[in-house]
Amino acid sequence: MVLQWHQFGFPWLVTAVHSLGGIIGMRLLVATGHFKPKHLDRQQKRLLWIFSTLYTVNIAVSNVSLHYVSVPLHQVVRGTVPVFTVLISLIWRTAPQGYSWRVYASLVPVVVGVGLATYGDYYSFTIVGFLLTLLGTVLAATKTVVTNTILVGGYRLKLPALDLLYQLSPLAFVQTITWAAVSGELSAAWTFVRSLQSDNNPDGVYPLAMALIGNGAIAFLLNIASFTASKNTSALAMTVTGNVKVVLAVVLGCAMFNITLSRLSTFGIGLTLVGGAAYSAVRLHEAQRIKDQASKSIV
Repeated sequence: MVLQWHQFGFPWLVTAVHSLGGIIGMRLLVATGHFKPKHLDRQQKRLLWIFSTLYTVNIAVSNVSLHYVSVPLHQVVRGTVPVFTVLISLIWRTAPQGYSWRVYASLVPVVVGVGLATYGDYYSFTIVGFLLTLLGTVLAATKTVVTNTILVGGYRLKLPALDLLYQLSPLAFVQTITWAAVSGELSAAWTFVRSLQSDNNPDGVYPLAMALIGNGAIAFLLNIASFTASKNTSALAMTVTGNVKVVLAVVLGCAMFNITLSRLSTFGIGLTLVGGAAYSAVRLHEAQRIKDQASKSIV
């Protein structure tokens, strides 16, 4: 919304605003007595710093890769995050029981559907751009697996969702602001903001400021929801949900900017949603079966 409506083409600063929203939101919860942060030792803080660096590098690689590949190709490759999540989970043994063939089958429409929903120019890319996009996809899957592992007790942490947000927000803010300064985005944004204060723009920077504040507040709420969901489900479920989010964002963007969806894109959106529903149904059925078997063994 901020990037499109206000021509605020500074993704690092938008990410920094999201992190700042997390800082302010969590401090408000602490000040009002609704949250008490958990004390971490030096090793735990070091682990969180490493994780926040993974988060920042993931964003950096994704942003850089967009300069070398088309947006449709970028979305198609990123749509394979569930596949890499499965591989990483099996290699790291965060899913020691593995997955059934039904789960693998349900992932096919989720991945293929994103490709169809974002169909476009798949041929405008360089080898470097494709490799960077692939690397960003692996990093995104790794980040999701690590997040889930931290929340459920891995790496000696077992942080509640609010604690993870409280600890990560300042680290992410410092890293994204630093990257914005180094890349020249910060100075370019300052020039852009000053241009809004000209005589031809009576509203000045007020609309942009309100949009950024609203964006930060929404990001804070979404991060709480995302971390809470990640703690109570699997990394694979989060990546499947991420693919569903992509196609829903396509629908919302078309509605907001009056863009007509093609039949192929519409079919891809439907296919992804069906795949997401099928994945949920399979996982619920398997969880219920395990629960029934445990009940029988107790009896």
